[in-house]
Amino acid sequence: MSRSVIVIDDDEDTVRLFSEFLEEKGIKVIGKGHDGVTAVKLYKEKKPDVALIDLNMPNGSGFYAIKKIREFDPEARILAVTADGSSSTEEKLEKLNVPIIQKPFNMEQIISKINH
Repeated sequence: MSRSVIVIDDDEDTVRLFSEFLEEKGIKVIGKGHDGVTAVKLYKEKKPDVALIDLNMPNGSGFYAIKKIREFDPEARILAVTADGSSSTEEKLEKLNVPIIQKPFNMEQIISKINH
């Protein structure tokens, strides 16, 4: 069974490239957005298997989106996508039980985390 995802990143090229690659690998992209507020709205509407969310975005950061999505669905599977490799960011994500994918990312690693 193919997994469904939403892809949220403030960089439109990243969203497009991510989406194209995921679709090629049989993962259905059911929503795309560019900010935290849209991430929450799309998650509630589409109820994806996995949400890929950038952390540094305007109009609601990734942390905002993760918090709001988890309030709505405590079991939500979220992968944080970020270039921020600071220990404070990693600690925050660990407490939230959200795996981190570092930019520049390895697409095979992402596929593995989505399907895991």
